[in-house]
Amino acid sequence: MSLNYFIKLAGTCTIVLLMAGCAKTNIQKTSEFDMSGMPKPTAVLIYNFSINPQAVQQNSSPLSRIARSFENDNETVEKLKLGNEVAEAMTKELTQKILEMGLNPQRADQNSPIVPGSILITGQIVKIDEGNSIRRNVIGFGAGQSSLDATISVLAPSSSGNKELITFNAHGDSGEKPGALVMGPAGAAAGAGAAATAAVNVAKGAANAYKSASATQAADIAEKIATELAQYFAKEGWIDSDLAKK
Repeated sequence: MSLNYFIKLAGTCTIVLLMAGCAKTNIQKTSEFDMSGMPKPTAVLIYNFSINPQAVQQNSSPLSRIARSFENDNETVEKLKLGNEVAEAMTKELTQKILEMGLNPQRADQNSPIVPGSILITGQIVKIDEGNSIRRNVIGFGAGQSSLDATISVLAPSSSGNKELITFNAHGDSGEKPGALVMGPAGAAAGAGAAATAAVNVAKGAANAYKSASATQAADIAEKIATELAQYFAKEGWIDSDLAKK
């Protein structure tokens, strides 16, 4: 057998490993209440997700630490920047997905008036861990893994307060894909790295190229949450059932 055959075979194995160890996103529904008879919401108010800087673990790779020391930025400020990017990614993706359902999403904050007949989406970024990007990209298989945890709630305002419609716990991480040490020249010859990068860019769009691993995970979580919400909204008769199957 030719050398080219083995190179292609090695590249194929690498791609299989990449697929097997790709990033994981897990959504757990923690509560759900049937609101039969409630009319279609006039608006879906999506609030900025809250984040505590103490729950943020920045990239621990030596290069990232050196870069932060040269920038001489306040650590709390940097953690807030990361937290805000993650919260914005999740809120932005949710807004877009709900718009595609034919509903009326509106960004909101604590000072925004509650639109009559609306429902609310709120949440909290519970934990951000950027891991170690060098270990993740070179060694892989879970080394230097990044992760994100969040809670999401959908509420219906009433005269007696906000009623919970559906709530979720969400977790995303970078998975256990192999790093550069495993991929080596064979993977590069097969174009595995380029293919994987292209797939991510196509899936999320060039405009949504996030700086941090956690922001990308937040976008993935928002996509899975939107799928769950579409099923709930369809069951309540607020959207066409076909939209819940996409």
